[in-house]
This record gives sequence, structure tokens and C-alpha cells, in this order.
Amino acid sequence: MKIAPKNRVQRTLVAGAAALTLLASTGCGAINEQATTKSYSASDGIVANVGPIGLRNVMVVAENEDSTGRLLGTVVNSSDSPVQLSMTGSGSTATVTVPADGQINFEDEKNKTTVDRPGAAPGALANVTVRVNNESAEVKIPVLDGTLPEYNSFLPTPAPTESAAPEESPAPTDEAGA
Repeated sequence: MKIAPKNRVQRTLVAGAAALTLLASTGCGAINEQATTKSYSASDGIVANVGPIGLRNVMVVAENEDSTGRLLGTVVNSSDSPVQLSMTGSGSTATVTVPADGQINFEDEKNKTTVDRPGAAPGALANVTVRVNNESAEVKIPVLDGTLPEYNSFLPTPAPTESAAPEESPAPTDEAGA
């Protein structure tokens, strides 16, 4: 009969150790902030709000910091009237009118918007002033190049240069028969 109390104590100790191990392995998540509650830009562009305008996944795609760049992303107008949006950086300005309760997706060819210079080299952030009505904000917009295949087709193509007309080559002559 003396064996029964000893087994209960051992079982209690084993159960307590198992519970402590389980609590220790999962307890950290209970006191730390959950990563899924943080809002972030899930792609390469930025997310920002200026007045009634929301910038969603906005970026610039360019060959280099001195070449023409193309805006990508979406701007959303949450107001009930059209809004003039201008983005200025490095001496280059892009201006669009966003319709009331509407949006502009820069990837669409009809909304293709370019800037003279992106203001930073690919891989860096360009300082841009976003103006909406009387409000403005300074944002840092990423500049990307065509390294990633999904952005390569959006690179602005340089305008073709006019070259001199090719010289006409002289007609072949048959000197052997003369």
C-alpha cells in the first residue's frame, strides 16, 4: 500500500513538469505583440495618406537616377469631389486629377504617368512632396529598375533619336565583262 502515494506524487510531478514546459513554449506569444496586427505595405511601394487621397503601393520605376521614371501604384480619392494631386521631387513634378470617390491605377496605359527624373538611384528612396488641395506631406518613394521581371515592362523607353539616313551603297558593277 505504500506504493500508491509515491506513484501519485510522481504522476503529479510529471504532469506539472509537462504543463510548465507547455506553458513556457507558448507563453511568449501571449505577452508579445502579434505581427499580424501591424499594418504595413506588403509590396515594394509605399502606403501613405494625404488629406482625402490614399497612396497605395506607389513607387517609381526607372533605368537610373537621371532617366525618365514611371509612377506605379494606385491613388484613391475618398472625397465626394475631384482632387488635384501633385507629386514633386528632385525638380520633377507629376500632376493628376483623381475623380470623386474614385481611383487612378498608374499601371493602366490610359493613366501612364512619368517623371523627368526619379530623384534617386534604383534601390534608394526618393524624397517627394505630395500635395493635395491645401495639404502636403513629405514621403519617401522607392525607386526600382527593371531587375525584377514584373517591373521591366513598365520601364519608360527612351525616345528614338533621329539618325542620318543610311548612305546608299553603290550598285554592283560587272567589271569582269567590260
